[in-house]
Amino acid sequence: MNDLNWWLMTLAFVLGLLLTFAMMIRRVTREVPVNHAFSARVEVPTSAKSDLKSDLKADLKADLGKVSAAGAAVAAGAASKLTGAAEKVAEAAEQAVDKIEGLLEKDPYGPGSLRLAAGAVPPAGYTIKGNADSMLFHGPDSPSYEQTIAEVWFFDEATARAAGFDKWDRNLK
Repeated sequence: MNDLNWWLMTLAFVLGLLLTFAMMIRRVTREVPVNHAFSARVEVPTSAKSDLKSDLKADLKADLGKVSAAGAAVAAGAASKLTGAAEKVAEAAEQAVDKIEGLLEKDPYGPGSLRLAAGAVPPAGYTIKGNADSMLFHGPDSPSYEQTIAEVWFFDEATARAAGFDKWDRNLK
């Protein structure tokens, strides 16, 4: 049985090669045209040049008028859309503030402490992570600062100590 599979695979490979070569080698039915660069210069009479210039200027002025009218209409529409968008942004900001206030418990361990929902980002300046179970706090200098999941955030070490928390290295001294 193994010999049969080997011969079938070889036959399929050879037929594939033959078909590929047969498709690739055939007569070209269409050639791509070659463009030649012309170096001949055409002289336009002076009177025709001035007529072309005046026609072109008139066309440009007419087009400019159309563009400026369209631009004014677009600007008016954009202003009304921007006003509506600004109102929507203000609403979204208010909703975000409400959500943040719902996630935030201010001063659970005295001034300078925050309790946030899990995974919430603390405000700027709150860099000390507190663990309420062990009553230890970790500053950025702690080797396990990144792994520590903050149950309470403190503004500084003095605030954490005032709340009854000890530094993470209290047993190392």
